[in-house]
Amino acid sequence: MTESWGKDEILERVTEVLVKSFEIDPAEIHLDSHVVDDLDLDSIDAIDLAVGLRERTGIDLAEEELKSIRVVQDIVELLRTKLPGA
Repeated sequence: MTESWGKDEILERVTEVLVKSFEIDPAEIHLDSHVVDDLDLDSIDAIDLAVGLRERTGIDLAEEELKSIRVVQDIVELLRTKLPGA
C-alpha cells in the first residue's frame, strides 16, 4: 500500500511526535517554530525526535541532517525529500 505524503500530513506526523515525545502543546507547533528557542529542544532531544520520526514515518535521519534542523519547516522539508509520494 502506497501512502500519499502531503505537506500537511507530514506536519501532522511531526506534531504528533513532538507532542508525544516532549509534551509540547500542539498550539505552539507551527512551521516557523524554532526547535530550540520556541520548543525548547536540545541536541539530546534531537535523538528522541529522530527515533519518533522513524517510528511514525519509517525514515531514518542522519546526524548531519538533524544538525541542519532549525525550525519545524526544516523537519517537514527534510522528510518530504525522503518520503515516497511526498
